Amino acid sequence: MDGTKQNDIIRHAIAMADKAAFVANDFAQALFPKTDVVFNDRMRSNARQYLRSVLGQIEMRICQIATQDLGVSQDMLLTIGQGGDGQSFAMLERSGLLNTAEIVQHLFVKAQQSELAARLLQKISQEDLESTLTRHLDHADPVVAEAAMGLLVAQSKSSGAANEIAASLADLSPEIVYAFAWPVTAALARLSGLPGAQLQQATERLLAAHDESAGVARKAERLAQLLDQAKTETDSIPHPMRDGLTLFVARLAQKSGLTSDQIISFTAEPNMARFVVVMRAADFPVQDALSIFAALDGGDHILTAATYGEVDRDRSLALVSRWASTHAYQNAERVLSRAYLSDQAE
Repeated sequence: MDGTKQNDIIRHAIAMADKAAFVANDFAQALFPKTDVVFNDRMRSNARQYLRSVLGQIEMRICQIATQDLGVSQDMLLTIGQGGDGQSFAMLERSGLLNTAEIVQHLFVKAQQSELAARLLQKISQEDLESTLTRHLDHADPVVAEAAMGLLVAQSKSSGAANEIAASLADLSPEIVYAFAWPVTAALARLSGLPGAQLQQATERLLAAHDESAGVARKAERLAQLLDQAKTETDSIPHPMRDGLTLFVARLAQKSGLTSDQIISFTAEPNMARFVVVMRAADFPVQDALSIFAALDGGDHILTAATYGEVDRDRSLALVSRWASTHAYQNAERVLSRAYLSDQAE
């Protein structure tokens, strides 16, 4: 065995020794999950690909601002800013800085959205799916037509390679950009040896200039609002095979008061139970609800007319209203409920 391979083995052995304490934790999470949501290998692979891509874009933009706008001259930053390979991913992956609830939830939603898109393509051709928005270009209301064109343009700019999650900074909320940008900044400072203040200034400029209004999500929300206001007979009930996935989710979010991320998350849950409740609360006719369920279901689950009809609408409305409240309120409500039950037991 040559010296290089020996060094590689030694390096990997040392790295594994540092991580050994976490092996049991990883195995425990796989062995004793706290939910029944299934994460397949494709979701995990897509989430990692997306994470690497987003971090790379943020890293490149910070380096561009630092070198081009602030006059920082450093070889590594110049290379990254000109499109070279990013350097921060491996360091951040090992550090645990990316393992926050906000970032992981974002990755989960993106991975599930990709799953839904793949399921739709099993029922409708890519060509037909891409044409779903063009019908709105001839809408009687020119404002609706303009919004449809805006969404089409945004989608064309953020389309990724086949079987990959499209990663575009314009599609990120300010909160997510903030969550990603500062760990990347700290990693760049450590890797480059530059004073942190210079890179922090570049990151502050990146955050100040961030505009999500041009992204797909905001364009879809705008079109969803306009279609809801128009209330035409043919567009009264959204459907992923008529609207495309992004607009369908935005329209259902508009009708329910939930966020698009919540709608997507609900489709990952067993039997899509909460998703069905949302459709019932929105008073979707039974045949539309069954058709939507079949289009988005990833297994062999079947929603029947009888089962859907048994879902009480008033109860559904109350549940959706609760789910639409802020996350902080819902957490507080759960904690107080547990505390009350504990006091009652004593």
